[in-house]
Amino acid sequence: MPEFERFFRRALLQWFRKNARDLPWRHNPSLYKTVVSEFMLQQTQVKTVLPYFERWMKIFPNFEALASAPVEAVVRQWSGLGYYARARHLHQTAQRFVQNPPRSYRDLLTCPGVGSYTAAAIASIARNEPIAVVDGNVVRVLARVFNYSAIFTSKAAAIVWATPHAQRLLDKKHSGIFNEAMMELGAVVCTPTAPDCKHCPIRTLCKAFREHTVEICPHFHSTPHFKKTVDRLWILTNEALLLEPSRIGNKQLWELPKLTEERKVQFSNLKELFRAKRSITNTTYTEVVYQPHPLMNENRSETFFEQPPFKGCRFFPITELHAVALSGPHRRWIVRILEDGNTDKG
Repeated sequence: MPEFERFFRRALLQWFRKNARDLPWRHNPSLYKTVVSEFMLQQTQVKTVLPYFERWMKIFPNFEALASAPVEAVVRQWSGLGYYARARHLHQTAQRFVQNPPRSYRDLLTCPGVGSYTAAAIASIARNEPIAVVDGNVVRVLARVFNYSAIFTSKAAAIVWATPHAQRLLDKKHSGIFNEAMMELGAVVCTPTAPDCKHCPIRTLCKAFREHTVEICPHFHSTPHFKKTVDRLWILTNEALLLEPSRIGNKQLWELPKLTEERKVQFSNLKELFRAKRSITNTTYTEVVYQPHPLMNENRSETFFEQPPFKGCRFFPITELHAVALSGPHRRWIVRILEDGNTDKG
């Protein structure tokens, strides 16, 4: 086994040094960049995080700038990334780093919003603490390397299985780089579908590759999947857009109003303007945006939308939407709809 471990580490690190993605938090790396990127990457894909990270570093370039900023400004800059508790937790964690900096993995676990994965990533990448980081990518790599095809009942169970294997393989002299390399391998080579085994640096060590079982490792217990349709309403008049408050956790965000049956009967004609899909846990939502046609049917004015059944809705000028706490998907959809230019204007 020691020879296996040495070859695994050497092959993986050599591959990573040649093929690591060019990510902004890897340029002049720092503890602060690692903390911010790890918070942003919680439950969010790298490609989504990239533009947010770049803007964030210009506005909050260090722990001091972030810690001293009003929490409202922090949440506003986070708008569109979703899971807004992360922004508040990152703000509180920055204050901890300014007042009483966490010194170790165990210290990091006491920070708001920092679990074992995030603490291990920060401790190893920024301070080279010898702790393995285990996420879905690492689980997949290890399940294939050891050809483990037993059914995992949950992601948590998979992490429990993978953690001792990851810790044993960890290159303790280069913990941070090793952890990044493991996650990178799972993200770009050892992918869930169509893995690029031909270019995998550890394929000669991979039992699943040798036994042609890569496609079935790891094996998770299947959960029922649901599909739902949500209808939305697009009212743009006098360069202002009608939005409706929506509470996610303890944070109020704004979204395009739901087109309820009570609201639908207010209009004689509706045309489909836009549709998009998004998944939340095990449910895929098809959201369809409709626009009344003609827009201000029966000479309705903006005051009409201040009355029931539109109670709570508000018009926001298009030029000020950047400062509105919109939910991430809705911000993207609004931009798309405006760019398409297929809307009627009242």
